[in-house]
Amino acid sequence: MSNKWKYPEKIQHMNFEKEHQEQVLDRLQKPEARQKKTLGRLWMAAAVVVLFLGGLIFTPAMEHVIAKIPYISQFVAQEEDRMERMETFFSDTNQSLEQKGYQIGNMQVSRDDKEVTVELMEMSHGKEVLTIVEEHLKENGFQNYTVSVKPFEERAQASDVSEEEIEQFYKNTKELEEKLTSRLHKEEFELMFPVQVQMNPTQGVYINVIVSETETRLDLLEEIMLEEGLEYNAAPELDIRQVEKKAREQEIRWEETGAIHDIAQAMMESEQYPVTGFASSFHPYPLQIKIKTSLDRSDESSKAMAEEIREEIDLFIQTGEKTAPIKDDEYEVHVLGKDKKNID
Repeated sequence: MSNKWKYPEKIQHMNFEKEHQEQVLDRLQKPEARQKKTLGRLWMAAAVVVLFLGGLIFTPAMEHVIAKIPYISQFVAQEEDRMERMETFFSDTNQSLEQKGYQIGNMQVSRDDKEVTVELMEMSHGKEVLTIVEEHLKENGFQNYTVSVKPFEERAQASDVSEEEIEQFYKNTKELEEKLTSRLHKEEFELMFPVQVQMNPTQGVYINVIVSETETRLDLLEEIMLEEGLEYNAAPELDIRQVEKKAREQEIRWEETGAIHDIAQAMMESEQYPVTGFASSFHPYPLQIKIKTSLDRSDESSKAMAEEIREEIDLFIQTGEKTAPIKDDEYEVHVLGKDKKNID
């Protein structure tokens, strides 16, 4: 990996709305202290898989930080702004429809299709509802979205298990998790992940406990898990795993910053980078990030593009305010060509 930044001019190449550029840049330079809002994203399907790859370890060096805003940071700021506007759209639209007395069974937004689908309990007010939704979309900057209105359809879920049984399974699951966690803490087991319990009528009881790789009392751990699990099932399935403590500590730091999600979304939705897939793994240590592209490894320009992708990720981690806790972490970035081999 090169130690010299070759960061191109990117802002003019981005699909970035002019009315939000100043706002986003200001937020990047002087971030507001606010809670991050979340919204169900029906349009996003990103798969993060476990990889065990080799490669060169890159430890960011502060002398390479340059006074530029990386593409990923711009994308994150733009995405946060868009999500806030979308939440405002939902809130204002629901309020307007309730004031008019229109009953909505369901309303969904597809970002990929730029479409809003509204399901009405009563279709006689379809045109009025469509007009209200379109107006609120425009007010919040979503002029390029289309709206469709259709009758509400009840989604029946076929199941042989009653609601009472499902509720009892849920209650038993939480109860076993709490009892087992408490007992393991008393025995001074260091849990790398929270105790996980799954219960259902067809597969019985599954118990997963993950401890440090230095833990030697695995027989005692299994004995405790079995004893607690037998209260709920005659043959509980036990799953004991061990991981590196420093790998888990790194995973927690990165989860708190949301950096993996931000990098993945920015790369997958970029128009300037030929990214076709993303994956990451914290185990084994250090973190490994895999960027799959449509690049041809035999093409000389592919190396420059691969290096640019790596530099974008490095620059985002080094210069972002919320990524400050992880900028000194070790991590590997693998950019793969269309043949799924690393581009050096």
